[in-house]
Amino acid sequence: MKNIAVYLGSAPSCKDIYKGLAYELGNRLAKAGVTLVYGGAAVGTMGALADGAADAGGKVIGVFPKGFRGTKEVRESGLEVVQHGLSEFIETADFSERKQVMEDMSDGCIVMPGSFGTMDELFTYACNRAIDKHTKPILVFNFEGYYDPLKQLLANMQEAGFMKPVMADAVTFCDTIEELIACL
Repeated sequence: MKNIAVYLGSAPSCKDIYKGLAYELGNRLAKAGVTLVYGGAAVGTMGALADGAADAGGKVIGVFPKGFRGTKEVRESGLEVVQHGLSEFIETADFSERKQVMEDMSDGCIVMPGSFGTMDELFTYACNRAIDKHTKPILVFNFEGYYDPLKQLLANMQEAGFMKPVMADAVTFCDTIEELIACL
């Protein structure tokens, strides 16, 4: 894969272990020659991911919605929300366009621990695969079982007949960064 979209959080209050993992993933992707396509933020795990890739000399493309100034937590803290020094910065009209641009630019996606925005991006990517807009791989970083409830939800959907097994199998859960890199 040449370009990989990575979906993850921007909350500055997330635990440092997740920032460290994001930094390591960005660094490893860059060393593998993979271009990083991500949400363009400088805060939380997003900023750590971009820093890790940049520190390894990788190409980092940030895709950011015009005029967005971050969550209330970020605005009140005075943190700069937009990452500077990226290889490329693409400004979109809104979050919907950002998701589409990231999907179009990528050869697959990695989903790291995150919150509502990360889930929105994952499900949009997966829905587009389900309706045959693409056949790109979807890798979920299940660090220390973070996404075990999602695994169960997918199994429930399949068991209830709402999801075909082929779609449930389209999401690959990886427990380590090594597994993620190997799947690429």
